[in-house]
Amino acid sequence: MRFLIDQMFPHATCELLNDRGHDAVHVRDRGVDARPDAEVVAVAAAEERVIVTNNVKDFAGVHGVTIPCVLKSRLPPQGMHVHLADLLDKWALAHPEPYRGLHWPP
Repeated sequence: MRFLIDQMFPHATCELLNDRGHDAVHVRDRGVDARPDAEVVAVAAAEERVIVTNNVKDFAGVHGVTIPCVLKSRLPPQGMHVHLADLLDKWALAHPEPYRGLHWPP
């Protein structure tokens, strides 16, 4: 699966996901860290990536998300990149073709 990891998550998450066969990039890699949400959405849409973010409000109704968006919070600060990569890997296996809209992995 193709992921765009938002700025609140560690860049190291991308490396772990890529090692597991996914195509993950960080917003910093695409030059849209600290940029308006509409720009993040545009990059994700152009590259057919699932946005991974904690900013539910920003991506839920404000811009009318039309691309898949995974939202996750309450990850432990220690080893966050490992926990997030594990969660996203499991989620991607269960949802090989995610529907357009928001997802909250368990």
